[in-house]
Amino acid sequence: MYHMPLASSSVMDRLVLWLGRSPTLGFAISRVAFSAAATWQIEAMFSNEPDFARTALLLKAAVWTWTAISIAQNSLTPPLGLLLRPIFLIFDLIAFLTVIVLCEPLQIAALGCLFFVAWSASDRFGRGAVLILGICLIFAFIARGYYESWASARHVPAVDRAIDSLTIVIGCVIAASMLSMNILERRLISWSERLQGVGLSFQKSLAQFLVEQVSQLMNSRYCAFVWEMMDDTAVHCELYDVDGVRHLALPQKQIDGLSNVTPREAPFLYSTQSPRMLLRSRLGILRNERAPDLIDSISDVFGPGQGASIHIQAGELRGRLFIGTSHGWSPAVLLRCLRIQEGIDLFLERHFFFLAWRQRTFAEARQALSRDLHDSVLQTLAALRVRLATTIHGLSDAAVPDQLAELRSMEELVTAEQAHLRRLLSQQSPVSAETDVDLGREVERCCRFIALQWAIDCRLNLAERSMTVSAETAAEVEYLIREAAANAVKHAHARHITVSIAQVDDEILIALKDNPGPQAVARENYTGDFELQSQSIMKRLGKIGGTAYFHNLSMNSLISIRLPSSLPRSPI
Repeated sequence: MYHMPLASSSVMDRLVLWLGRSPTLGFAISRVAFSAAATWQIEAMFSNEPDFARTALLLKAAVWTWTAISIAQNSLTPPLGLLLRPIFLIFDLIAFLTVIVLCEPLQIAALGCLFFVAWSASDRFGRGAVLILGICLIFAFIARGYYESWASARHVPAVDRAIDSLTIVIGCVIAASMLSMNILERRLISWSERLQGVGLSFQKSLAQFLVEQVSQLMNSRYCAFVWEMMDDTAVHCELYDVDGVRHLALPQKQIDGLSNVTPREAPFLYSTQSPRMLLRSRLGILRNERAPDLIDSISDVFGPGQGASIHIQAGELRGRLFIGTSHGWSPAVLLRCLRIQEGIDLFLERHFFFLAWRQRTFAEARQALSRDLHDSVLQTLAALRVRLATTIHGLSDAAVPDQLAELRSMEELVTAEQAHLRRLLSQQSPVSAETDVDLGREVERCCRFIALQWAIDCRLNLAERSMTVSAETAAEVEYLIREAAANAVKHAHARHITVSIAQVDDEILIALKDNPGPQAVARENYTGDFELQSQSIMKRLGKIGGTAYFHNLSMNSLISIRLPSSLPRSPI
C-alpha cells in the first residue's frame, strides 16, 4: 500500500497555516503593533501641550477604535463583508499614506502595513490593485517634499526606540507571512506531485483515500466526499473525521441539498451561520450566492462551522468534497481549493487510465489463460472422465457396488468441475458480472458440488426462497462457502455440514454448522466466539466490508459470515 506523508499538527505548522493562507492574521498583528506605535507617538507629540490633551485623547481613541473595527470586520459574512472590505481597504490606504506623508517616525511601520493592504487588495480585486496602490505610494512620496512633517522637531529617544521595536515586529510578521506563503505553496505542489505518483497503489477504496489525503492536507475537522457514477443512480458519501473513515447513508432530501450547487464546477466557501456561499465566477469575479438549502443540508450532515467545497469530475466519477476548515471568508482559500481541485483531477485521470489499462491487460491475460486451460486442464479433465467411464463400464458386471458408487461419484465430480471451469472461462467481460442471479439456486448448486468434492453430506437451509443478487455477489458467496467448508473438512474432520443463508436489509448472513465424524478433533472445555483465523476468508471479506466469526459450541462448530448484499460495481 502506498503511504503518503501525514500533515504535521504542531503549533508551528498551525501558525504557518494561519499566516500563509491569507493576510488576516498578519494584518491584525501589524495593526495592533502600528496602533501601539501611533499611541506612543501621539503621547510624545502632545504630552507638553496641555491645550491639546483632549485632542490627543480623541486621537488615541480613534486609532484603537479603527483597529478594533478593522479586525472585527474580517468576521463579517457575505454580502455585508464583501461590501465593507473594499471600503475598509480604501480607508486603510488613505490612513497609511497620510501617515507616510505627515509623520516621519511612523513611516516605516506604515509601509509595512501597506504590504498587507496590497495583499488583501490583490486577493479581493486581483493583481491590478497592487499596481494602483504602487502609483498612490509614488504620489505620496512626491508629496512629502511639499509638506513639513508634524513630528520633525518632536523626537523622543525612548519613544523612537519603542517605535523602532514595533516596526521590527511588523517586519518580522511580513517575513513570516511571506515564508508561510512559500511553504504552503511548496507543500501544495509537493502534495499534488506525490498524489500523481500513487496511481493504483492503495488498498483502500478511492473515496476513502481521497478524503484522508485532503483532510490531512487542509488540517480539517472533517472531509466528506459525496459522489456518484454516471451509469449508477446511487449517491454515496464517505466521511473522514476524528472517528476515522465511515460510509454515510444520506436521505434523498440531503442528497439533493448537497448536490444542487450552481455553478457546479466552482469551489466555494460556506458557513453554517450564513445562508450564503462565497465563490468566483468563470470570469474570476468574486461574488456570493444565496443557498439556504445547501447550508441547511451541510449543517444537518456535518454539523456547524465553516468549510470549503470542491467539485470533482473525472471519467464516470462525479462528486463534491466538503472540507470543514476555518477560512475567514478569505479569497485566498478559494484559490488554494482550485489548486487542490486541479491536482485531484489529474490524479483521477491517471488513476482511471491505469485502471482501464490494467483491466485490458487482465482481459488479455484471461483470454490467454482460457486458451491454455482449454487446451490443457479441460482436456485433462475430459480424459479423466473418459477413463472413469471406461473403468465403470468394465466393472459393471462385477459384484462391487461400493466401488462403482465411488467411481460414479468421482465421474460426477469431474463433470461438475468441467462445467464450473467453463463458466469461469466464459466470463471474459465485466458486463457478465453485473447480471442478477438467484442466490438460493447458486448456493444449492455449490452445496451439491461440495458434497461431491469432499464426499460429505452438505445441505442447504434457505431462510428465503427468493434472493436476487448480482453475479459478482453470488460468486463471492460461493467462494466463502467453499473455503469455509474446506477448512471444516480439513481441520475439524467434518462429515456433515449445514449451510444457512438469509438476506436481512442490505446484508447477507451465512452460517455453516458442522457435525464432526468419528475422528473428531479434541475441543476445549468452554464455548465462545472468536474471530475467524482463515487468512484467505478474512482478507477477502476485508476488501468487500464483511465480517466472519467462529463459534465453538459444545458438540460442534459454527462459522457465521456477514457481507454486503450489493458489492460495488465501480472502481471506487
